[in-house]
Amino acid sequence: MVGRARQGLTTLGEQSILLAQAVRGIFSRPFYLAEFLEQCRFIMTVCFVPLLLTGFGWGAIVALEAGTFFKIASADYRVGGFMVLANVREFAPVATGLMVAAVAGTAITADLGARKVRDELEALSVMGISTIAFIVVPRFAAMALMTALYNIPMIAFTCLSGYLAAVHLVGVNPGAFLSTFFTEGTLQDLYGGEIKCVVFGVLVSIICCYKGITARGGAEGVARAVHQAVVASFISIQVFEYLYTPTVLALFHSSNVLR
Repeated sequence: MVGRARQGLTTLGEQSILLAQAVRGIFSRPFYLAEFLEQCRFIMTVCFVPLLLTGFGWGAIVALEAGTFFKIASADYRVGGFMVLANVREFAPVATGLMVAAVAGTAITADLGARKVRDELEALSVMGISTIAFIVVPRFAAMALMTALYNIPMIAFTCLSGYLAAVHLVGVNPGAFLSTFFTEGTLQDLYGGEIKCVVFGVLVSIICCYKGITARGGAEGVARAVHQAVVASFISIQVFEYLYTPTVLALFHSSNVLR
């Protein structure tokens, strides 16, 4: 038990050092722009369909459940405002972080783990290329940027499917839905979601890169690293969300009120 706790603290410390090196590497030279753009393209390509399906599915479920409840209470016009609370503030950023971690994060861990067990990372060092600058920094920057950008389509997917489900399945008045949606929604909600997504991208990239470049034990070790990376990414996202949301709600009391 003590050994596992010590190992966990050691891993956390090494990941913190890797984070500091990655942040420093963004503002240092050389910055491998081509690798950064390639990672952005990769994340954009592989994550779009999972985010689309997740967003449409969740938005419809929230609208059906909340719409039915509000309709029983003769307050179905409030569904639009509730969609802001459920999707724009909470689900869209969290789902974006989780999907990016599950799709792109695991791919990054598997790729770096395979390079590690084939000694390709050591070969880069022999050629005088920094592993941090060439491998970690482009993925770190791309993951933070693309996670934040993907929050926008996730919001669009959830709100569009919620609107369709609420109007055509529950019977909510379309004008009332849109009115309460835009009354409840503020730039604070959008900015808060973007901040969360940037942090989610940072956490996922550091965890996945660390697990990849420290993988050992052949194919089995790479598989173990991928499993550990996705579990640690999910837990870190939930922990940060648990700390972030109560803090924001405590600072901005008006966010708790349906307008």
